[in-house]
Amino acid sequence: MLKSSLVIFLLLGLNLLSIGVLYLSIDEFMPYHSEAVQADWSELDTNFQGLILGLLKALGGGAFVAGSATILMVIASFRKSAQPYTMLLPFVSTGYSVLLCYATYTVQMNTQGNPRFF
Repeated sequence: MLKSSLVIFLLLGLNLLSIGVLYLSIDEFMPYHSEAVQADWSELDTNFQGLILGLLKALGGGAFVAGSATILMVIASFRKSAQPYTMLLPFVSTGYSVLLCYATYTVQMNTQGNPRFF
C-alpha cells in the first residue's frame, strides 16, 4: 500500500515538474491566456507582456520546486523511511496542485479563456 502511494506521489511530482519546465521555458502566454485577455501576445504593451511573463515564470518556478521536492521526498522514502515525510509529502504535492487548479478555475470562470486542466 505504501509503495503504491509513493508511486502516485511520484507521478504527481513528475506532473508538477513538467508544468514547471513548460512555464519556465515559454516566451509568451498560452492560447487560453490569449482568449482570457481577448488579445494576441503581439498586441499587448511590452510592459503588460513583461508582467504576464513574470507571473507565468513565477507559477512555473513554484511548480518546478514543488515537483522537485515531491520527487526527492519519494526517492528518500523508497531508500529509507517514509516516516519523516508523512505530512510534508502530501502537503507540498497536493497543496501546490490545488493552488494551480484554483488559478485555472478562476481564469475559466472570470474570463473568455478556456484553460485545459492537466
